Amino acid sequence: MLKSIQDRFLTHIPQNLVAGLVAAIVALPISLAFGEASGLGALSGLYGAMACGILAALFGGTKNQITGPTGPMTVVAAAIIASNPDKPELLFFAVVLGGFLQLVLAWLKTGQYVYYLPYSVISGFMSGIGIIILCLQLLPIIGFKGKGDVLESIEAFFTIITQSQLSETNIQAFMVGLITLAVIYLFPKITRKIPSTLVALVVGTGVVIWLGWNIPTIPAIPDGFIQFQLPSLHHLSELQVIFTGAITLALLGAIDSLLTSVVVDQMTDTRHNSDQELIGQGLGNMVSGFIGGLPGAGATMRSVASVNAGGTNYLPGVVHGLIILITVFWLKPFVSLIPLACLAGILVSVGISIIDRRGLKHILHAPKADVLVMGVVLFLTVFDNLIVAVGVGVALASILFVKHLSDSQFSEHGELDQWYNKWYKGTDQEHKIDETLQHKVYVYQFNGPLFFGEAKNFNNNLSKLLQYENIILHFANVPIVDQTGAYALEDAIRKIEEANKAVYIVDLTGDVRAILSRFDILKHLHLEGQSHLTFDEAVQEIKTRHQSLELIS
Repeated sequence: MLKSIQDRFLTHIPQNLVAGLVAAIVALPISLAFGEASGLGALSGLYGAMACGILAALFGGTKNQITGPTGPMTVVAAAIIASNPDKPELLFFAVVLGGFLQLVLAWLKTGQYVYYLPYSVISGFMSGIGIIILCLQLLPIIGFKGKGDVLESIEAFFTIITQSQLSETNIQAFMVGLITLAVIYLFPKITRKIPSTLVALVVGTGVVIWLGWNIPTIPAIPDGFIQFQLPSLHHLSELQVIFTGAITLALLGAIDSLLTSVVVDQMTDTRHNSDQELIGQGLGNMVSGFIGGLPGAGATMRSVASVNAGGTNYLPGVVHGLIILITVFWLKPFVSLIPLACLAGILVSVGISIIDRRGLKHILHAPKADVLVMGVVLFLTVFDNLIVAVGVGVALASILFVKHLSDSQFSEHGELDQWYNKWYKGTDQEHKIDETLQHKVYVYQFNGPLFFGEAKNFNNNLSKLLQYENIILHFANVPIVDQTGAYALEDAIRKIEEANKAVYIVDLTGDVRAILSRFDILKHLHLEGQSHLTFDEAVQEIKTRHQSLELIS
């Protein structure tokens, strides 16, 4: 245990302390901005960064992972608060339950499945999140109270613009937002050692104080933690909000965190423990919900900052959370001076950074199927539901991939002579048969899994097989067979036998034979003995059978 603690937290202490400080400096303005964007207030963002940051680092499975409020999690939280503005306890309960569900996901060892998410799904999802964040900041950046819904935010923004309702205060707020964005994008040209978001926060706030502008700022932060309380459920719809929100937060948090873990692995040449990471994320979210914090997940920008600052283990995540904790109590009076338009400017930059510009840049050159998946996921993310978007995207990508495999026609088939020319040309094999008989034998060689996609191709060619007296089904290159493929094979063999044709299943691997036996296909069709034949043995048996028929005739 002591060795584990030493490896986790007590190596290269000075540089990991610096990495934690850098991560906290990056996280502070973003956490404030996400807290305000959620509708709960800036303090909830800090609580979420503190609780999730410390717990995920203590119990997680990714070195240098910095956890806190992120775009996807904040979007879900904002939607729940917008639909239940007088009942924040519904969100907090959903956060706690979502954290518990992440522990369940870890127990079920589901962390490995993040590697199977297609890039087109991730691209559409992240770009959709970026667009949502940008849309939700249309009102705050010009000094108006934000909306929790994308369409409502767009509609209200254009109503203000078209009806010329921009007051002097709104113009000042817009100027602060522009100044914030300018600092964020221009300051790195001077130096990258200081996070530009922090500089933008200081500059934007300083301009407002210096010029005496009267624009909305962060409301005064109350003392103490928000006390957790169980929601008093009066309607079934509230229960639905909690469970739907919990499931969404659990899945999104898992996906968001594990994708960040992959990024950190690539930067540090390490390998994270997915299921252990879900344990840390789950515990962090449970504690965050209990103290009134936002839900959190592994944050790419903050984790990258920690890696670049020299972080090597889990200590930066703990240090980052402790610094946020100090900030909550020590800098609380200064936080209320920060203009909301400044936070909106920071969130606009975050939204822009989340959009997958690389994927969008290559949209004209990418396969049409990938572009379709990305577009569908992006649309559903912005206008429907984040989990539905990912689910539909994965399903659509899978179907299109299967169709592509089916259309590629990997299997080979034809008369026996083409196999003889390829395998036996120039040899004097004892099972060599004359060319006339070769044209009476048809070989169907499966190259790859016999699954529902390949079953379609096999059925399409069945009429051609039935034109021959002898049919060899070659399975040497088949690693697996699914249920659809097994039933397609059973139906084909039955039709072949009903047509009084001879069928031979050859070179079955042990795994495939076990699957077919499990479905009683070979036994049912009286092919149990023949299923052990090799290709050469089947050819020899065809030759012997043909010679016997010639003698009889």
